[in-house]
Amino acid sequence: MPRKDAVVLASRTLATLLIVWTLTDVSYLPENLHSFLHYLNHEGALSAGMEYQRHYYLIRLSFLVARIIGYSLMVRWLYRGGLEIEELLLPESEQDAAQS
Repeated sequence: MPRKDAVVLASRTLATLLIVWTLTDVSYLPENLHSFLHYLNHEGALSAGMEYQRHYYLIRLSFLVARIIGYSLMVRWLYRGGLEIEELLLPESEQDAAQS
């Protein structure tokens, strides 16, 4: 298998794995959003526990969205391929570079 084909196969396989992880995280989005909105809508005197839960779900939701965006950008980068991906996944050895 030529070097370029091996890199394309590996990068597309990694991209597929990241797509699965992205879709898994997207499936958790409604639960986290619902929990955050539940604690956000409490008005009046907030107990320390309610305040803690509000911040907890805000942080959890923020990191979930950041992961979804990060995975999506990585999928796009890996699927496109290119020289950077080639060097990352299958770097050319010094002997191969000397022969070319």
